[in-house]
Amino acid sequence: MSVNASYTISDLSYYTGIKPHTIRVWEKRYNLLAPSRSCTNIRGYDSCQLRKLLNINSLISAGWKISRISQLKPAEMDTEVRMIMEQGTGGQKADFLINGLMVHMLNFDERRFSEVFNQAVENYGVKNTILQIVYPFLKRIGVLWQIEDISPSQEHFASAIIRRKLLAEIDKMQVNTPCNQTMVLCLPPDEFHELPLLLAHYILLENQINTIYLGSSVPPEMAASTAQQTHASHLFTLFMSSAPMENLKGYLHAIHELVPDLKIYFSGCPQMCKKPITNSNIVYISGIEEFEAVVISLRMPLVTSV
Repeated sequence: MSVNASYTISDLSYYTGIKPHTIRVWEKRYNLLAPSRSCTNIRGYDSCQLRKLLNINSLISAGWKISRISQLKPAEMDTEVRMIMEQGTGGQKADFLINGLMVHMLNFDERRFSEVFNQAVENYGVKNTILQIVYPFLKRIGVLWQIEDISPSQEHFASAIIRRKLLAEIDKMQVNTPCNQTMVLCLPPDEFHELPLLLAHYILLENQINTIYLGSSVPPEMAASTAQQTHASHLFTLFMSSAPMENLKGYLHAIHELVPDLKIYFSGCPQMCKKPITNSNIVYISGIEEFEAVVISLRMPLVTSV
């Protein structure tokens, strides 16, 4: 992100959760921010002020009063936020952790980004960290990237750390009492947003379901061949890109034609998946709750046979 990147007050409100009226009051009463002014008197803020406001919001989330925060220099704010996280005094709140990830991503600070992620896992657990912290964080930076205020390198920097952390948690897991079901996990060709698939992998292992994880950009022939070789009962895939609907249908039907008895579940962007695919063995899953219900149902044959 460029230091000179320009944000409107509405942008700052979106990225920090602080109302525009509140930002204006803080500017006037406490001189917390120093916006530039356009020829039409519209406020403009740079990335340093965005980071400052994120730290202010973190302190507010931890119970600080704005009058106290206003007396701190930016470096002192940063120190106080860090101390709150280390001491666990208010640093467990979702907004606090999301703000921390934002600030450390903007600074390319891997060590401190990792510390915030680890704190989130400690307070929320792995699954809820992804759902309540990481997903809202990715949504925010996705918007930043769309308006070209964040470089792709910063997004890749953050995503790579999160992916590595989630893989480390997955590596700790074992299927000790496996059921008689196996699910293949894969993404279609040119799909590389792997975090939702890794979360699905984690949930399956958490429920002692056998998994075959193939990862991103998997051709339908490879997915089908793997299902046949491993005698898999199910397959799960996600569509996150803006590829045409026909591509989505073609991928699912290609796998189905090669392995007709395989139960195929798919999810992803609602705009991509809203049109029904009329086949009883190809089923759309609308969200994480529905996916977890499917996973729990996979163990039922094992439970009822005991």
